[in-house]
Amino acid sequence: MSVQRKLSLLSLATLALAGCSANDENASSSPDETLDIVATTDVYADVARAVVGDTEGVEVTSIIASTSQDPHSYEATSNDRLTVKDAEVVVLNGGGYDTFMEEMAGTDNTEQAVVNAVKVSGFVSGDEYAELLEGHQHGHDHAKEEHSHDHEDEAHNHAKKGHHHSEDAHDHHDHGSFNEHVWYHFDTMGKVALALADQLAQVDTENGKTYRENAESFVTEMKQLAVNTEGLNLKGKSFVSSEPVPNYMLTSAGMEDKTPADYVEAVEAESDVAPLTLQEIKDEITDGDIHLLAYNEQTETNQTGEIRAAAENANVPTVSFTETLPEGKNYVEWMKENLDNLKSAVA
Repeated sequence: MSVQRKLSLLSLATLALAGCSANDENASSSPDETLDIVATTDVYADVARAVVGDTEGVEVTSIIASTSQDPHSYEATSNDRLTVKDAEVVVLNGGGYDTFMEEMAGTDNTEQAVVNAVKVSGFVSGDEYAELLEGHQHGHDHAKEEHSHDHEDEAHNHAKKGHHHSEDAHDHHDHGSFNEHVWYHFDTMGKVALALADQLAQVDTENGKTYRENAESFVTEMKQLAVNTEGLNLKGKSFVSSEPVPNYMLTSAGMEDKTPADYVEAVEAESDVAPLTLQEIKDEITDGDIHLLAYNEQTETNQTGEIRAAAENANVPTVSFTETLPEGKNYVEWMKENLDNLKSAVA
């Protein structure tokens, strides 16, 4: 082969390698243009989708999207951690509800924006929030310790001190613990949408106006849901709940909460209910002026099954409420269905 031909081939090879190198650099330097939003549950993911609307290049993911999963006790997987780490925006409930998410959010990605529903609700101040989380953990530890030592008499005597019957959703739960299930409080969900729109507008300024307009539309829907709830006018009606999931909705409708305080404390701490306390709530249903059992099928246990049976035997209507979306429904449709079920059972 001639020297000239060797040089020609060498030049072609050099050009080819240079081209590959340039392509590799372009590929590696091209940023991922997808704006990733990760939410704890499909409830908050649906709110995010309402805010995003038809905006292209935005992906919304929920960690929990099944009624078979309990956010209180959910343990994050390695894939969950990667998903959260790569997100520009995280939407969580907070208040001790989804501790696994709160521990991950903003930890590995310090530039990550976090929308915390309990924080934006206005129910607790910044200083109070840390105390809330500490108290939530203490409640878990205390309830489990009581259960392990079988302090039934002490629990029973404490329960006899009476109930706090909230007539206003803003009273939270007031059975000695904060009710963190704020997605059943429509004003809060409107605030979540607005806060999310503000965060998205900072990340994606080009579509900021769209996010805010969509959030305002969602707020309008929340206001209508609140009007519909108050319009049920269920004052004079009372309820007990297997878990305080829908209590914001029920008290907004005017209902009175007669769930024993010690029962609530045990349930919120994810501990078995002491036998005397369990009997107390069953007696409340059987002997008291109870118009509704609000039942969370998502965290059903043998003990809550006994409560449901007591309601059936006493001809007390039972309405099921969940913590995640029913299949095929968005948040607004789901809440309208909950209100319809409540009206049919009690109004």
